[in-house]
Amino acid sequence: MKINYEIYLKYLPGIFFIICSFVVLKVKTPINRVLKKIFLKDRKISKVEKLMLELSSILNYILSVFFLHFGLLQFNLPPIWKNAVNIGAYTLYIGFATLAVLKIIDIFIEFLSERTKKTVPVSEIPLVETYFSMISKIVKIFIVFVSSIILLDKLGFNVTSLITSLGVGSLAVGLAAQDTIKNFISGILLVTDRQFRIGDRVYIKDIDVDGYVYDIGLRTTRIITISGNNLIIVPNSKLTEGVIENALYPDMKFKDSVKIGVEYGSDVELVKKLLLEAITTTDGVLKEPPPSVFFIDFGDSALIFQAFYYVKKKDIAYGVKSKINEKINKLFAENGINIPFPCQTNYFPEGVKIKIDKE
Repeated sequence: MKINYEIYLKYLPGIFFIICSFVVLKVKTPINRVLKKIFLKDRKISKVEKLMLELSSILNYILSVFFLHFGLLQFNLPPIWKNAVNIGAYTLYIGFATLAVLKIIDIFIEFLSERTKKTVPVSEIPLVETYFSMISKIVKIFIVFVSSIILLDKLGFNVTSLITSLGVGSLAVGLAAQDTIKNFISGILLVTDRQFRIGDRVYIKDIDVDGYVYDIGLRTTRIITISGNNLIIVPNSKLTEGVIENALYPDMKFKDSVKIGVEYGSDVELVKKLLLEAITTTDGVLKEPPPSVFFIDFGDSALIFQAFYYVKKKDIAYGVKSKINEKINKLFAENGINIPFPCQTNYFPEGVKIKIDKE
């Protein structure tokens, strides 16, 4: 039997490139390991370095698709199969290239963000993160839109007619998507108006939500609640139209108070002194502005005092107040200051007559 070596030589380049395609995928892991060793010289991987590792993997996939595509074209495929291979390869090229561009944008935005953070006060760092997060989302949407147009053009669609049709139908789409457009514009307003930043603790009074801003999206804002650590997704329009209390911006200091009643006849000056002592000796209470105590009212069964003080931020307010209350209870007990139970005195001007029935 005579072996036709010319056929083998003819298909050898195609087989070689297909093998190269699988080899490229196999060397992805070792390359990432080498990059990790380089990045871990300072014992931590920054966000930019993590994005570079992801970009390296995407570039490996692009190169692998290129070798596979080029290898398959070396065979005498029927026109219909050749066309299918080309379309599949172009789709993968555009898909992976889009992912690569998105990662490059992430790296560039993160680099600019980190650079900008070094030039602003610490209190403005969350605002910088919010601005760059919004810019990143808008640019990514534009990139995906352009990639989709390029892909449709490669697949044989008449892109010009499609864009024209979209223009004609934009009014109908706009009317149908009024809420989406409204939320999109509201998202931009939230960032530009600086109502709150990513990481701020906010209380939205209209929907009774208290938590931390996790992310400000183009349509919704994500908030992690204080009570249950749950993720609440709020439409941006609700936030621009509602009343929002920001506990961390522009000043993180939180003013809190303790209100207490003592029995009538207590030494007022001693009570004020003990309250100040309990507050000023508690960790977490700020010295500036200084705490203050006021005798504010004559209650039904007690003299009412209220003490005001500041803590570093709202997050620690409950813990600080608990410690202050414990100290107040202890100091009052040591100094004979009583906290009365609610009571009422009934007064009868003509006295009380008791009638006893005799059987």
